[in-house]
Amino acid sequence: MTTTASAETASHKIRSLGEIDPWRPLADDADTQTLSMFGREDLIAPTSSDYAAMKCAPLPDVGDPMTVIAERARATRIVIVNESHERSEHRGFTARVAKALSPLGYDVLAMEALSNPPDNVTGRFLPPFRQRPEQPFLEDDDGYYLSEAGFGRLGRQAKALGYRLLPYEARHDPGEANAPWEQRIAKREEEQAQTLAAYLRENPQARVLVHVGYSHAGEVPHTNGQRWMAARLKAMTGIDPLTVSQTTCRGGGATTRLAVLPAKEPAGMFDLVVDHPTARFVRRRPAWRLAAGDRAVAIPRALRPMKGWRIVEARVEGEPRGAVPMDRVAIRPGEDVALLLPPGRYRLGVIDVAPAAKSPAQ
Repeated sequence: MTTTASAETASHKIRSLGEIDPWRPLADDADTQTLSMFGREDLIAPTSSDYAAMKCAPLPDVGDPMTVIAERARATRIVIVNESHERSEHRGFTARVAKALSPLGYDVLAMEALSNPPDNVTGRFLPPFRQRPEQPFLEDDDGYYLSEAGFGRLGRQAKALGYRLLPYEARHDPGEANAPWEQRIAKREEEQAQTLAAYLRENPQARVLVHVGYSHAGEVPHTNGQRWMAARLKAMTGIDPLTVSQTTCRGGGATTRLAVLPAKEPAGMFDLVVDHPTARFVRRRPAWRLAAGDRAVAIPRALRPMKGWRIVEARVEGEPRGAVPMDRVAIRPGEDVALLLPPGRYRLGVIDVAPAAKSPAQ
């Protein structure tokens, strides 16, 4: 393992971290996703609703969740798995699903997090995963949330298994900025479903794993009539997708298990509900990654900050600076925070995060 210092960039993501007071990190609810992106789920978990226990009854007489998902996936061409944008464990679970479905012929991973520029964008302005699809890794410019190490690993796993990456997020329309929320949501869900439906029509042999956030996996209308992406895709294609929720239940047991859909959810909202255990942290990092085979690696004292936030990154030896690192974590002075890494050789880099300039009113 060697160490190098990386230059600070003008990245919006890094600027977002700079806007967070290191010693009052949750002063704004909007900060939770930024903190998660930079590996600090431990700061989020005590107060985030995405970590609060939501215990559900276990689904009786079923086996291992992965075995059940793979068996149910045989009967369809579409599997949709959702995530909380704050919990990296959900991305790790989808990576396991991708591995389980590969022998069944699933060969496309669609992620709303992938950058999806307009059709008239070409050449060097395309995201890296479009320009260099043969790369074994994702790059930071492939999508906003993809800078999180768990998302990067999901991409690595999919590429290693031979999946094609498919973007499908609705394109931004600045003319609709002032439209009612319900209208903007409906337009986004419709465009997402249309893009996926078009791909399935054009590729009738393809089997697609779709990784989404939260309610996009909802297969039936909500009580308010709102139809999310999965429900629209089902109607457009006539294909009944296997929908799997990781955000409905949590903390119900000591191991990941399948749970009963809570009565408050409309019947049929999701086909399967995955209940992960309460999140634990070791040296301020998610314990699930240690269980999955990572090793806790101490950050050398010479790389620890004297003030403010410092980002420490571990990239596979030989990969470029733009590659999503195998681990990336923001640390503060005096913290004992570990890097979590599979066995291998890595190059370490650091980015000192400048605090956001305060306005005169502050």
